Amino acid sequence: TASTTTSPLAAAPATLCSRGDETRPMVAFTSDSVSDAGATARILDMLEAQGLVVSFGITGNWARSNPVLLRRIARAGHHVITHTDNHRSFTGASTSTPPLGPAERRAELVGGGAAIAAVTGRSTAPWFRPPYGDTDLSVQVDAGAAGFASEVMWTVDSLGWQGLDPAAVTARCLAGAGNGVIYLFHVGAASTDVDALGAIVRGLRARGYSIGSVPSVL
Repeated sequence: TASTTTSPLAAAPATLCSRGDETRPMVAFTSDSVSDAGATARILDMLEAQGLVVSFGITGNWARSNPVLLRRIARAGHHVITHTDNHRSFTGASTSTPPLGPAERRAELVGGGAAIAAVTGRSTAPWFRPPYGDTDLSVQVDAGAAGFASEVMWTVDSLGWQGLDPAAVTARCLAGAGNGVIYLFHVGAASTDVDALGAIVRGLRARGYSIGSVPSVL
């Protein structure tokens, strides 16, 4: 008898996640780690003291430069999202550079995930965060084809990475609170987030919100 083969169906585009379940009083914290270690150890100390498990966006470069901190993140049970390998804008919108092609995007996603897995022993798929938040439908198509089906964006950017005063970061984050909100923080030395996180946690809890990772809030 003759045999037939069929080509596998193309992967679906990645799903963009910028807010979680709006029926529950829960929010997600995400902290991006791009270049320097910055305040990572202090942030991990605070999260441990508060009993919180959250999400971290990690680049391959950061994983290679900070394996001890990354292992600590993984041991604590935090959720790790690949933030690509070298933090190159996929669309070029924020860097005034040409958009990356499908092969370059795949290399960034797979390379970043591999660097993280080499340290933690865990895959980051299907979760990824595009550098600078630069995305469009073509990014979602290429990411889905590379095995990254969940594109993690955010609801509220703390703006701590811009050097905003910690009190202003706190006020901004509490003003933006709501069911399913995903917060964007940064661990780098230039960010003021570390000095605002304690007050943000206290303020959110006083309003009745629990705090977790992206998968938990979705």
